[in-house]
Amino acid sequence: MKIEFYKKSGEKDTAREYPKILESEISDSRILEYIRYLRAAERSAIADTKDRSEVAGGGRKPWRQKGTGQARHGSRRSPIWVGGGITFGPNSERNFAIRMNKKERRAALLAAVYSKVKDKLAIGVSDLKFSIPKTKEAAKVLEKLPLKGKTVVFLPGGDDNFKKSFQNISYCTLMSPEKPDIILILSADSLLFTKESLEQLALCFSDKRKKDLLKMKGKEVPTIPQGGMSGKAK
Repeated sequence: MKIEFYKKSGEKDTAREYPKILESEISDSRILEYIRYLRAAERSAIADTKDRSEVAGGGRKPWRQKGTGQARHGSRRSPIWVGGGITFGPNSERNFAIRMNKKERRAALLAAVYSKVKDKLAIGVSDLKFSIPKTKEAAKVLEKLPLKGKTVVFLPGGDDNFKKSFQNISYCTLMSPEKPDIILILSADSLLFTKESLEQLALCFSDKRKKDLLKMKGKEVPTIPQGGMSGKAK
């Protein structure tokens, strides 16, 4: 699979191979599950009822235990009284989060990007650099490229001039390759990469990246000896 690259003048440049590590099976159900996972994590409990320990009143026994002919009661805060506490009602401690393992989340994110690439809605620009921030120049470049509607621009890391040039364009959303957002990717009409941001995205999902993260956590990374795993240990 190749991704079309263009010069900032709008002319076609040499198409580049889409990194194999970013290819993933496109599964609508997996993508939907990941969106549900994200939405559930953002959801907060609004409904909140008071149980018998929280409602006002009930400081004394309504009537004595025996001799009145009435049913025995110990507090007016009991759930069977009008104005009493609510049993099993919703409360602010409710947690709506659902589980989804890291491997599935990763696959869903890659599938979202790959679906745009397969549908020819993702392109790259090869020679886009800014010595100083220039929004007008960035807007002119976008007009010359075959982009449609809302565009997600993947930022090359560490290039502040690039970021400042695009951040005030209303139909552009800036995204770091290290923190891709599946909802913004799916809602966009086009994706725009630079050579550097595409390489950074591939690096973020590579085995080298995993090893670096493990080293940062102080864990030993298992290595496979030369010649594979077969054969007896010497």
